[in-house]
Amino acid sequence: GNVESSFEQILTVRSEVGAKMNRLELTEKKLDIQINNVKELLSYNEDVDMAEISMEINMAENVYISSLMTGAKIIQPTLVEFLR
Repeated sequence: GNVESSFEQILTVRSEVGAKMNRLELTEKKLDIQINNVKELLSYNEDVDMAEISMEINMAENVYISSLMTGAKIIQPTLVEFLR
């Protein structure tokens, strides 16, 4: 009767608490992973070698300018020929 009903309620509550604890542990693990990911991203961003990045930007700019100049040289004769 009452004892069995109370015992079943206790088991139900214990299983609910156990399920919530499992979800809490899973959430904690996910948060730990997220924290590690953020730390890695911060480290990557903060450890950038500014001199190296500056050189790479300058090289990319030089390639871009060279490409524009080459394109202009290719277009120029054909425009002159068109105007003849």
